[in-house]
Amino acid sequence: MFDQLRRSVTERTESLHECRRCGTDVEEADGRCPACGSTEIAHYEF
Repeated sequence: MFDQLRRSVTERTESLHECRRCGTDVEEADGRCPACGSTEIAHYEF
């Protein structure tokens, strides 16, 4: 049980910021899609 808890706390997660309109990957700090100009950015964590 403690091993499972330790893994869940120490595992690194990856994140992705993606334009909701065109699907382009977007840098987190940008807030605007470089391809289409949309400000609707989705944030996913894996």
